[in-house]
Amino acid sequence: MSATLRKTIICQRRHRRDKRRKLRAQLATVPAAERQAIEAKLAKTYPLLTAEAQAKRP
Repeated sequence: MSATLRKTIICQRRHRRDKRRKLRAQLATVPAAERQAIEAKLAKTYPLLTAEAQAKRP
């Protein structure tokens, strides 16, 4: 793998990590009604991740 491609992948991973952290921080601070709106947005944006999370819930 070329060094430039690896640098791009690392940058993309960091960006996704930062986005996840930002969304988690938002979820922690908003009221329940707004939290549902954010979770609906996440379910639309990341359908596979939310399906796995719901499957793990008891």
